[in-house]
Amino acid sequence: MVQIYTWAYQDWKTITKETLATVVGLPDGITADDYKAITGEAYVAPTTQAPVTETPESSATSEAQVSATVDNNSVQ
Repeated sequence: MVQIYTWAYQDWKTITKETLATVVGLPDGITADDYKAITGEAYVAPTTQAPVTETPESSATSEAQVSATVDNNSVQ
């Protein structure tokens, strides 16, 4: 596989460094040393953080919160 990735990156220009980096460490991929041999640059593992997902509030929850706020303000 290393030879195919080498040709794809160096000769055919059909793969980018970023795409090549996604196969580093995969079972059918390449090693960090292979990446360096192919691109001439050291492989740096991505340091991206998983996206934080927020659950949308239901309209019933929002309405209940507004109602509670109005009730609290009325009591004062």
